Amino acid sequence: MRRMIVWLVLVQLALGLMVSIATAGDEAGIKFRVIVGEFEDKAEHGWYHGPGPGQGMADMLTTALMKSGKFRVFERAALDELLAEKNLSMSDLANPGANAGQKLEIGDILIKAVITEFGYKESKTKGGLISGALKKASVGSYTGRVAADIRMIDIGTGEVLWAESVNKSETSRSLGITTNDFSFGNQKSFDDHVVGKATRKVINAVVKELSKQVQNKPWQGVLITADEFLFIDGGTELGLKPGMKFEVLRQGRVVKHPKTGKILKVITDKIGLVEATEVEDGVTTVIAKEGQGFETGDLVRIRK
Repeated sequence: MRRMIVWLVLVQLALGLMVSIATAGDEAGIKFRVIVGEFEDKAEHGWYHGPGPGQGMADMLTTALMKSGKFRVFERAALDELLAEKNLSMSDLANPGANAGQKLEIGDILIKAVITEFGYKESKTKGGLISGALKKASVGSYTGRVAADIRMIDIGTGEVLWAESVNKSETSRSLGITTNDFSFGNQKSFDDHVVGKATRKVINAVVKELSKQVQNKPWQGVLITADEFLFIDGGTELGLKPGMKFEVLRQGRVVKHPKTGKILKVITDKIGLVEATEVEDGVTTVIAKEGQGFETGDLVRIRK
């Protein structure tokens, strides 16, 4: 009898471990919705005559995030349309005082950046460069350097998740480099150039850091009520699955700075728990497991 009890306990522990592993895998597969703002360009680059680095780097980051398969990223036109529908601006997404429910209908994380360096320097032995063209055949060393101050902001709370200056360099020895054809619009010349390679390193570093930041961040969404039915604004496209449980939160007290009046934090209160029963593209049907009186616009946060 004692052996039977021990065996049953071991089976229960094993099953619990399997469920825990499966749940962790489900949560790890969730895609966060990322908004990429235009990179503000404060770098000096008189040598460069192509499309602005600000929009170019923002487009590169959007493409890199989409290719990673870990995030859902809106194209700029679609984002502008969403903001217009909600009567919100890009700055509202970083404002902790703006309605969290409205903001979370648009995205989870906002990336803002300021480009501080975008250029290259030459170490030569003979000859040199004039207006980007090779004057005399000579072997030189060319170092491209790109730097940007990056901020990752939680759209729901306005909290800065990560802020850092990311700078990368690329050095090449060759007979010379050309800047005449170098631009974000010419992929081949861009990818072959030391500045292009340094830019790519910066973008890859941001994607890597964002992947790290969301590892332990619980996904958040918005609850929608329709009579006795409850829904979440997200579905299969975000990796949500039946059986996932979500805490239901309601935006409550607002903490302001006593002198400036700046909103420092918005406090939310837990009012219940819901569980996903049916997941479709763009919407998840949930049922109440705890609590009552849910309202459209309440926040939902996946329970770890």
